[in-house]
Amino acid sequence: MNIYDPYPTRICALGKRYRLDLEYDNVLRALDVQSATLPMLDKQEVMLRIFLHSAWRCPRDPRDQSELLLAILSLFPKSENKAQQRYIDFHQDARLIRSAFLRMGIDLTKERIHFFKFLELLADIPEDTALAKVIEIRQRPIPEPTKHNGKQIAALMEAKAKVAIQIPEEERRRKFAESLKNSQILRG
Repeated sequence: MNIYDPYPTRICALGKRYRLDLEYDNVLRALDVQSATLPMLDKQEVMLRIFLHSAWRCPRDPRDQSELLLAILSLFPKSENKAQQRYIDFHQDARLIRSAFLRMGIDLTKERIHFFKFLELLADIPEDTALAKVIEIRQRPIPEPTKHNGKQIAALMEAKAKVAIQIPEEERRRKFAESLKNSQILRG
């Protein structure tokens, strides 16, 4: 994406043109659906209905739904490192995110901003916000132990424990089951 390109609001796929509703709250809802315990075909249909401005235009054929959803998802910025650790959780850090945006003059409860703009602003939150401080603690590496830094390491580990991203047990089990399933697929 170039600096002069507008945020995507339409997509051409399946020989049709679709209007998209990619406001930040819709995309976050779709991410919640993606992690829900629903059959894959149900997930893709619900996600499409969220992303499409006119949900009635959602294709009925599951293959068409899959193709359209992949086309929409291809619009999103790619993560440079898939194995990177998460330093922010949209649910756990919700109040901190809202507060940081308020400091930037944006009330997320009233304004509907495009998800791409939301990500850009989130990447540049002011350093003096509580969210920035929490992220900094989560990112800070634990130094190599020496005979002089034991208290510093203990304090950092305690701070990291206080702000750690909590993964629900159900999600942990699901990820483990998915990794087992993926390893079986890879083996053939």
